[in-house]
Amino acid sequence: MRRLLIMAGLLPWPAIADGGAVLLHTSANGLIVTVFRTPSRPTAGPVDVSVLLQKREDLEPLLDADVSLYLRSSASGAEVRAHATRDQAQNKLLYAAPITLVEAGEWQLTLTVLRSGVRREIAGALNVAPARAMVASYWGYIAFPPVMIVLFA
Repeated sequence: MRRLLIMAGLLPWPAIADGGAVLLHTSANGLIVTVFRTPSRPTAGPVDVSVLLQKREDLEPLLDADVSLYLRSSASGAEVRAHATRDQAQNKLLYAAPITLVEAGEWQLTLTVLRSGVRREIAGALNVAPARAMVASYWGYIAFPPVMIVLFA
């Protein structure tokens, strides 16, 4: 049993870092823009979108921009607008905005960056899975005690 636990500890586990996944990485007019989403596989409901802006020359983060998000559902045309700020982000190098996506499917993302009077628009897509039922999301926690009892017996 002890060897099994040691072997499990040596297995490579995925690094989650800040819990986000890269949604979009591109450069536009002297900027490198990286958009992250949390959770890594978003479902209908709350989603956190974070944006990292960097200068193309030296990769320094830009902390003085005005960042807006516009999402539009391809299926129903539902729209979500949000203003991303550094105040809402845990990592103060990022601009973040919590949004709520009302349905599953593909959403078109338009990111607008306004800095020094120059406006840049970056587009991308976000695939959203259907919301999971509460019982389905906790099945592992529910099944763990009976499995341990059976294994112990």
